[in-house]
Amino acid sequence: MQHPSDNVETIIKQVPVTYYQTGVQTNVLQRLWHTNKLRVVCSLIQGQPKSILDVGCASGWFLSQLANRYPRARCTGVDIYKEAIAYGTRLYPKLRLIHADASKIPLPDGSCDLIVCNEVLEHVSNPQAVLTEIKRLLAPGGCAIIEMDTGNMLFRFVWSLWTSAKGKVWHDAHVFRFNEKILEDMIKNVGFTTKEKRIFNTSMAVAFRVKSMQPGPSG
Repeated sequence: MQHPSDNVETIIKQVPVTYYQTGVQTNVLQRLWHTNKLRVVCSLIQGQPKSILDVGCASGWFLSQLANRYPRARCTGVDIYKEAIAYGTRLYPKLRLIHADASKIPLPDGSCDLIVCNEVLEHVSNPQAVLTEIKRLLAPGGCAIIEMDTGNMLFRFVWSLWTSAKGKVWHDAHVFRFNEKILEDMIKNVGFTTKEKRIFNTSMAVAFRVKSMQPGPSG
């Protein structure tokens, strides 16, 4: 279900540009959530990617962690939050961070052999368009890792508590109402096949390793 009227950029700008860097350092719950997410995503990566794209990279914290683990990879991030991109560019000069809509990324077809999209699709008005764009950018033989919350009862309860307290900047930030099944169906409908699926963070998060059903730069 799509949120009826809120502007996505306005919602996202409630979040400080330093949110991830500060949260991982100072908040034990955020640290556990995001570092475990990093561990799971890295466990799904096969081989040594030459080019990594982080779709919805915010200010680049997660991408910087991937860059540390894969120092030979060309690392690019894209996000609609202009101020976060500017901050991340200053903080991580070795990363290429681009201010752009995730459904219209200014990169060539088939130019990325690993694409990650973490906890992003629920924050955009047209998640299927974002997945289609990821498919366009994925190199032949490459893979994408799509991760988000499962939307189960436990997550909804914890999210309600979080957004009424420490995480209040995320109030009303879920523009598209997802759950694990909706995401899995959307991944298939776009033309991806799921190679591996992981449930983690006490059943509240899910990650899919996917590949295009058809070879070629545009899927």
